[in-house]
Amino acid sequence: MTSVNWSEVQTLNFTAIALVRDAAREDLAAACCRFGLSKELLERISMLTHTEVLSLVAHVGEEPLFVPRGDLTNLLSAHPTVLPVLATLPKRHAGHTAAAN
Repeated sequence: MTSVNWSEVQTLNFTAIALVRDAAREDLAAACCRFGLSKELLERISMLTHTEVLSLVAHVGEEPLFVPRGDLTNLLSAHPTVLPVLATLPKRHAGHTAAAN
């Protein structure tokens, strides 16, 4: 058996893409809501085989496939009781802005 020494970024990429893929396979609509990704993207991800996921991770290298939220600093410094509300604000704000245009 061959062992692969992946970096932390590659391990994160593999874990994230595999979890997203499996969630999309189980319930596409719920995965759209849960991960904030489009139906089209999740359909493509759900079709990836294990080998294709490994290849993607290996060839992307040290580039993260999923990046932290823009408001992560605010979330880290907030009191735990307000986190549920703060975590949904960017989604609500983005939807409100789009509706206003």
